[in-house]
Amino acid sequence: MRLRPRPIAFAALAVSSCLLASTVTPAAAAPGDVELKATSVQRVAGAGRIETAIAAAASFSGGKAESVVLARSDNFADSLAAAPLASDKAGPLLLTSPGALQPQVADAIRDVLKPGGTVYLLGGTAALSAAVESAVRGTAGVGTVTRVQGGNRYQTAVEVAKQLPQAADVALVTGGNFPDGLAAGALMGVVDASTNHSLGVVLLTNGPAMPRETADYLNQRGFATTGTVLAVGGQAVQASGGVAGMIPVAGNSRYDTAAEVAKLFSSQMFFTDATPLVGVATGENWPDALAGSALLAYGGGPLVLTRTASLPDASAAALRGLQADARGAGGSVAQALVFGGPGVVSDAVVGQVGTALQ
Repeated sequence: MRLRPRPIAFAALAVSSCLLASTVTPAAAAPGDVELKATSVQRVAGAGRIETAIAAAASFSGGKAESVVLARSDNFADSLAAAPLASDKAGPLLLTSPGALQPQVADAIRDVLKPGGTVYLLGGTAALSAAVESAVRGTAGVGTVTRVQGGNRYQTAVEVAKQLPQAADVALVTGGNFPDGLAAGALMGVVDASTNHSLGVVLLTNGPAMPRETADYLNQRGFATTGTVLAVGGQAVQASGGVAGMIPVAGNSRYDTAAEVAKLFSSQMFFTDATPLVGVATGENWPDALAGSALLAYGGGPLVLTRTASLPDASAAALRGLQADARGAGGSVAQALVFGGPGVVSDAVVGQVGTALQ
């Protein structure tokens, strides 16, 4: 299938956000070779998790978003499946506290959402309270507010998937931890050029066990016969052993697994064309990677994970492989986004990302 990359540009930024850019110049081409394009490496960050999500959403500044997906800022459970929804509905993912809509988040919604657009609230009132919903409904420009919820994290992921009826593929990930789901969300959220919709959904396992909610929905949607079923991460592979046609995607660590998912963006793997975009976020916490996963899905690029102080070998190798693939196809990975400030992704790692993409 062909991915449909959509441009990501940060023309306007909230005062609290930070966007730092540098350019990595590749080695000079030999005579007769195609000239190699430089890669822009940009840090997308704010003062905290809420502000970093706002900084990522600034790509939609000026009313470019058809929708906004809003999730709680203190827990990942309801939002693991969110990246394909945000991408499919052509908007960013924002975070707010469970009990109140932060003023800066309301400002961001007003900035990015087209007049009359939709805001999706992830989870029940324990996740995003009635006060949050009321504040969203009262935000200028909001047309429709849709709450997407289930009785638990597994059912909520199913309810998110129901919002994506055109999706043919599925990635199964553990609902007990965040890294595998965020890497998988960037992949499943890529918009297929043939449908103009996200190619897949993310569903959750209960660690190495398959929840009934997930099993029932897998059978109902028939992913195994109409599309591709990926099990991302060792626990999901174990839980999905009985799913027909399941393809395991797992490494020895969260960094290795995210790198394996990133390799699927190669033009010789899941897609028929190369990606022009990659993203990097810490593998040690989830909020920055969550906002990044949604934005990368929209732009058509993978999310690789890093330690704070150093880029893991598997992540660097995945970046090198994607750049080689893109150049082999006559293009380049021209844009790399690093989510989070120096406290979570050091300047040294930003340099290592640039080196990997030379």
